[in-house]
Amino acid sequence: MLVMKQNSEVGHYINMLKTPSVQVLLLGTCFVLVMLFVHLGVAQPMDEALFQALKLDGSTPKWVSDALRDVTALGSNIVLLFVAITVTVGLAMHNQRNKAYTFVLAVALGLFVAFALKAGIARPRPPVSQHDVDVYTHSFPSAHATLSTLVYFYLAYLICHFSGQRAVSTWIYSTAALLVFCIGLSRVMLGVHWPSDVIGGWFAGGSVVALCLYTIKWKQKLHIHNSEPQQSKRQ
Repeated sequence: MLVMKQNSEVGHYINMLKTPSVQVLLLGTCFVLVMLFVHLGVAQPMDEALFQALKLDGSTPKWVSDALRDVTALGSNIVLLFVAITVTVGLAMHNQRNKAYTFVLAVALGLFVAFALKAGIARPRPPVSQHDVDVYTHSFPSAHATLSTLVYFYLAYLICHFSGQRAVSTWIYSTAALLVFCIGLSRVMLGVHWPSDVIGGWFAGGSVVALCLYTIKWKQKLHIHNSEPQQSKRQ
């Protein structure tokens, strides 16, 4: 009985974590904490240690550097905007305009948050001599991490929503998580971001995705609530 009770409690907490409103709160709180640690300089010692451990050195094979540049390109603004536009048009053609509009607003919000915070916090990037790719903005948060989390996890949600199979959902979300992780890792290994920039970007993008899903569910509940009185009148 005790084991069954514990399992039910664990299941209850897992279901809570699956709730978009709870995810918005948790991910948003984590992002704010990372931002505070960066602003106060608390994260800098950890950043420098991890950066030195992960940064490519002169003995790294060229194919590794080329592979990292290919991976980091998957999180570039141009690629992500292309994916976002393609998905939005596809949703609109499939008569899923609410999801399309929500996605557009989420991407716009993600872009605004990422670049507004970059300008506002104005955190310097790692030393220019360490950069293996060109960069033009400030460091925190990583726009690659923020936007790739937003776009690829929303795309994963759409695939899983239309599929409805648990095995497919597990595979798709795992693939999205691996891709987003590799994109973030590549930014550190290429020497253009501190680790906390990437971690903050993951939390920022995740909170925007959760907000996006919360908005979709809220619209669905509102639609059901509005349609019920009409159905009762017809009856």
